[in-house]
Amino acid sequence: MPRSFLLSAVGGFFVVSALSFAGAFAQSSDPVPSPAPSSVPTSPQPERSADASADPAKAAASVVSEGLTADQVYAVLVAEIAARRGDMDTAFTSYLEAANLTRDPRLAELAVRASINSGNDAATEQGLRQWLDLDPESTGAHQVGAFSRIKANDHEGALMHLMRLVQLSPEDPDAAFGHAAAIISRAPTSEARVGLMQALADQFPDSAHAQQSLAMVAASASQLDIADAAARRALELRPEWNKPRLFLVKLLISSDKRGEARSLLEEYLAGSPDDQALRMLYGQFLVEEEEFSGARDVFQRLLDNRPKEPDVLFAVGVLSLQLEDTDGARIYFSRLYETGERRDDAAFYLGQVEERAENNEAALEWYAKVGGANAVDAQIRTALLSAKGGDVHRAREILQQLRDRGPENAVLLYLVETEILESVGRPDEAMSVFDSALKAFPDDENLLYARALSAVKLDRIALAEQDLRRIIEIDPEHADALNALGYTLADRTDRYAEAKVYIEKAYALKPEEPAILDSMGWIHYRLGDYETAVEYLQRALELMSDAEIAAHLGEVLWVMNRREEALEIWEAAAKEYPDHDYLKDVMERHRASGGEPAR
Repeated sequence: MPRSFLLSAVGGFFVVSALSFAGAFAQSSDPVPSPAPSSVPTSPQPERSADASADPAKAAASVVSEGLTADQVYAVLVAEIAARRGDMDTAFTSYLEAANLTRDPRLAELAVRASINSGNDAATEQGLRQWLDLDPESTGAHQVGAFSRIKANDHEGALMHLMRLVQLSPEDPDAAFGHAAAIISRAPTSEARVGLMQALADQFPDSAHAQQSLAMVAASASQLDIADAAARRALELRPEWNKPRLFLVKLLISSDKRGEARSLLEEYLAGSPDDQALRMLYGQFLVEEEEFSGARDVFQRLLDNRPKEPDVLFAVGVLSLQLEDTDGARIYFSRLYETGERRDDAAFYLGQVEERAENNEAALEWYAKVGGANAVDAQIRTALLSAKGGDVHRAREILQQLRDRGPENAVLLYLVETEILESVGRPDEAMSVFDSALKAFPDDENLLYARALSAVKLDRIALAEQDLRRIIEIDPEHADALNALGYTLADRTDRYAEAKVYIEKAYALKPEEPAILDSMGWIHYRLGDYETAVEYLQRALELMSDAEIAAHLGEVLWVMNRREEALEIWEAAAKEYPDHDYLKDVMERHRASGGEPAR
């Protein structure tokens, strides 16, 4: 069968169905953290000292104001004028002369800044020597020195400066090693980065912070064994530290070792059951495993200690919706709204809650309060509810206004409009909207695909074939278009050999896609290969519970005279999908005929 393109079936929930937790886990979404904090520069400019402002002229003026001799003032002013004119070579020479005359390290720093801006490496080295001579404990000077030596491929020289950077920040070793790791990340190869960080860590063998920074650098270089060993060593050196524990779990997850990650995470939680960061990560892990009930329990426990935590309230609310606990979802999203945080999210999902509870007026009231990133989605839901209430004209007005205000969403909004029109029995108008949309966006694959599926429903097979072939012409590996074309030919024509070619191409691209497995089963059924058809259809139904797949499987079993199995499959599907027209039609045909279905 073709893979459905429904965005938001009227009465359904196209936003909630995606179950996106990006907002809830903003602080822990990266599998392995980057070693570079955002405050570290990406070029070897020194950190600004407390006395050196962003403007070299102001920095120079602060020196001049301190009672210099005429020669000293002259050197500073020449440097300042040259810097203003962009003559960095002259600025460097004059700032360095002024530094020599005044013995002021701030002027040596300005000389180094000028040489870096001019790209003069030799001058930078000269200025750096003067700066360190005047201020041997300047972290800015050692930072530039490390950058400069890395650029020159002098790792021993870089290591000297990196060691001093760490030694000069004993009060905050985590930040010091993180800063060093960020500088090391500028090395040109992964081998150089890991080797330099390993050398630095070796100088501080009892530092958990050194080992954790090594783990992060190694992970960013995809040297996962080194990363794992370093993080475990960090944990040995500082058993109570959460950073390596969280890192190890994320490292295992990113390496697709989810079972090992889970065991380790549960082990850590057993030792620290009230640790908020571990419990948050465990809840996120369970969400990714689609263990929604367990995930909700984890987050509810977090709320015991942090009853007004917005991200946790949001997560529990969405999980409650996923578990179809609308009353619980209403409680959590209402509590979120009352915190004053994430109000747009709370209002949007309260609208979703009321839709599910069929309180459409209440849903519309909540959607009217939504702004920010969810505003367009809320307006789309408002349009859908208006159409459901019979006011299709109002629904279309809303969608047109959204298109006028946000042309970047135009394709999505055209698709929603066609869906509304089809849902109220106006398919010809829907096709007119498709035609207009494709004039504005000729070759848009989503529009072509959706129009093709709609055309099939109207028995306009030639148009469907035209649109699907156009998609395949644009993208020969568009598995959904290949599948839809093959299935349409198999189901609506007798061009079975041609259909099989397209379906098999789709299958080669997506061998575990239930819709494509269903098509594989259907084409084999059409060709009379019932045993193979059953194999594909059973695989499809195992992967996805679906009324149409169940109907197809039952039809094949019926033809094979395995009618009790067919009836059992149809009846189970009918309980789950009591209003599915195709399934009902198949079952009624067989009850009426008592024999094989027409093919």
